[in-house]
This record gives sequence, structure tokens and C-alpha cells, in this order.
Amino acid sequence: MKITIILKYSGILLALFLITWWLVYFSTFNIPEFIPYTPIKVYGLFLSGYILTILILSQKEVLKKIKYLTVFNLTLIGASICFINELIFQFILSFTETSDKIYYFLKGVTLTTLLCAIFSFFVAYQLKTKRTSRLILFIILFFAFFKVLSILFPILVTS
Repeated sequence: MKITIILKYSGILLALFLITWWLVYFSTFNIPEFIPYTPIKVYGLFLSGYILTILILSQKEVLKKIKYLTVFNLTLIGASICFINELIFQFILSFTETSDKIYYFLKGVTLTTLLCAIFSFFVAYQLKTKRTSRLILFIILFFAFFKVLSILFPILVTS
């Protein structure tokens, strides 16, 4: 049952990723790369929104069918959805790269899956415990941790 939900939502996420990739980079709509006056990429904003939406929908569906799952199990389900999606998506993207195909493939799969696992934890924690104040504290600590990392290791921000 969990496998079918994982595959279903991985397929939906893959379709959304491919449509967005085509719209941003190949369509005639002239979508800008960045949101004006910010360093935020439009493509990344779309993908983050899709990921969060899919994680919420999939974890709610799993919880309706299997109520006893833990936050850890829900996090793994969400990370699995993103991993399968990203594996196929990066494989498709590797045909468009001209150099360093393996580097970009591994970087895309690894980083996106890690980010999705973090998002998945936040969603799972909220759905399972309903402790919004603690969740907000986790999110603030998450951002503070990465801010400290970016100060201690500035090379992480530039690459």
C-alpha cells in the first residue's frame, strides 16, 4: 500500500518537475530566471512549492490508511517519493548536459533528496503531533544552523 502511494506521488512530482523545466527553459513564455529584485530563482520556488504540496498530500493519504506510522516513517516515505522522482528527473536531465554529467546527477539527487527529507520531517511532524509552536522553533533552528554554516564555511554558499 505504501509502495503504490510512493510511486503515485513520485510520478505526479516528476510530471510537475518536467512541465516546470520545459516552461522555464524551453517555452516561449519568457519566464524570468529570478523574481525581480530578489536572488530567488523562479524555478526553485515552483519546485519547492510542488514538493511541499506533494509531501502534504501523500503523508495525509498514508496517515488515513495507516494511522500508527511514526514521524520517522512518514519522513522516510516523503524522502522516498522525492528520491525516486529526482533519480528519474536527473537521469532525463543528464541527456541535456554536455559535461560533468555524473557530478550534476549525483549533486542533484543527493541535495534534493536531503532537502526533501528535511521538508518531509517538518510536514510529518506537523501532521502527526499538531505542535505548531515547536515546529516553528524547529524551522527557526534549521535556518539558524544553515546561517552559522554559511558564516563558518563561506565556500558552501558560493558553490
